Amino acid sequence: MIGNLSLSKNVQFYKLNKALTKKSVDDTFKEISKDRVGNYLINDQRISYNTAAGNQVIYSLVSYRIDAEPSFLVGTTTKEQKYAYLLLVECGDALAILKKYVDTPEANFSSFLEEFDYDKFCHFHGDKAPEYERVTMKNMSISNAVIRSRSLEAKSLNGILSSNSSSRSIPSNFRMKIGEESYTLTPSTSRVSHRDKKSGFDGLVDWVVLTKDELKVTTNQSEFLSNFASPVCLKDIFDLGFKVVAVLIDLGEIESKIASGNVTLTKDNGTLLKACEINKLFNQLKSPILIEDDTLKIKGKFLAGKVSYTKKMITIRNKLLESIIVSENGADSFTLGSYINKNKPFSAVFDSPNYSYYSKSCFEDKQLLNNIQSILNIFDDSHNFSNVVTEKEKPHASNLTQFPTSSLFRQVEEQYCADHDIVICDDMNDEWADHIAIRSSGGVPSISFIHSKFTKKDSYGASAFHDVVAQALKNIGRTQAVKEQFKKKYDNEWSRNYESTNIPRVTGAANWQGIESALDTVYENPNSIKKIVLATPFLSKAKLTDELTKLKQGQKCKPHYVQLIWLINTFISSCKDLGVQAHILCKP
Repeated sequence: MIGNLSLSKNVQFYKLNKALTKKSVDDTFKEISKDRVGNYLINDQRISYNTAAGNQVIYSLVSYRIDAEPSFLVGTTTKEQKYAYLLLVECGDALAILKKYVDTPEANFSSFLEEFDYDKFCHFHGDKAPEYERVTMKNMSISNAVIRSRSLEAKSLNGILSSNSSSRSIPSNFRMKIGEESYTLTPSTSRVSHRDKKSGFDGLVDWVVLTKDELKVTTNQSEFLSNFASPVCLKDIFDLGFKVVAVLIDLGEIESKIASGNVTLTKDNGTLLKACEINKLFNQLKSPILIEDDTLKIKGKFLAGKVSYTKKMITIRNKLLESIIVSENGADSFTLGSYINKNKPFSAVFDSPNYSYYSKSCFEDKQLLNNIQSILNIFDDSHNFSNVVTEKEKPHASNLTQFPTSSLFRQVEEQYCADHDIVICDDMNDEWADHIAIRSSGGVPSISFIHSKFTKKDSYGASAFHDVVAQALKNIGRTQAVKEQFKKKYDNEWSRNYESTNIPRVTGAANWQGIESALDTVYENPNSIKKIVLATPFLSKAKLTDELTKLKQGQKCKPHYVQLIWLINTFISSCKDLGVQAHILCKP
């Protein structure tokens, strides 16, 4: 039977801490084949084998029939016959796994196996100047408002892909070409695939040994892959002497469902939470939870509970969160604490800004500290917001024709928007931004989407900035909106006054034709500038510069500044990916 094999070179590789035992192989074969029909087609265990090229291995091979309902049917008695197989090739200090219709057999050999370093797969044959044809990237930004993953493909991605984009992403799968040879690597599953014709057992074993030897000697020589972030194990960060210093929980999804009436919150005694209690709870949880030794603090107050860690996960325990029941229409109820620990809607930062944890994953951004100056360069402290005491100063009098002078909205309109031809207030309802400002005359045309956030006190925590960044990133695709979408917004909202006031939504254009003409000027010029602008007068550029300079010099800064850096970098990289300029208006 072994001489009849014809297999593709699509293999998972693991280090072997010790040789497999016949019992471990036998137990695994029995476990995976418990649903087999009839006798084994083959059941060879730990057989020594030498190829014609002189490579010596020990192989184990099992194959059997399974009957299963076709994937396109449900609830029938119709069965199709399939043949599953599992092939284990022990080549010295490594194990190669090939399989079909078998789930994760490597879990059965956990005491024997160790994963190759992630970088071994990323930099495979990196010293042979490979051309990367396709890469699938997982975005590791600490925000739910960004694209989580994407795939890019070209004849050669080398030099095409921006290092700014790649430094915030982990390659989950990529295809590369060396001469006429094509390989696909999936680092997360330790898989190497060689695009080649099917091979007999001798040829397969020779390739497995050759690939194993290459993995062992691989060094970080791929310039293309060196630009990417690296996933790291939480335990490895702790082993380096770093610790978690703050956690920021994002309960935006639950909040939205409460606002729409689809979710209710009750105490464990069955009492419904009042609106004021819900607001107090969520407002409190929008602040970072600081972790000092074994204690938790939020807004300067100690919080009952603890944060625990495994090799890969962070878990937050708190009696209050466990006592609040979330009930959703037509679904089982659950506690707020279980929701947080199941879905992990939180980010965590360490006392080193190189590392971050988000939604069950840890990663290292190797370029972050090198980007400190570019982060500072997007802050614009040239506007005077010293007289601002509110965001838009509600409630508004019905005869109001402009936002009050002391409001952030008015100062944005009078200062930042002063040299723009058309200014649109899109606040409330299905808003794309608080203001949209179009410059269509004099110089290069531009369109700016402005998001404003005011706090009564200066805030360098991540919560206030997280709100405005999330709003901006949620609508970043609007920078590419077509004219028809603008027309719909004009007809539905912009053609009327702001809420129940006499404040016009649009200034600088008397009708849709005026807006359309300005948009044509912007869209017809290939050099037009698109901007996302955050108006955040609660931030001081001087204070940020001091703290970020400390980090650049290798010193430590306060935990909330580390979170702030990650959020700013997320904002910048997301804008760059869409060819949009990022600007942050702040105090000196």
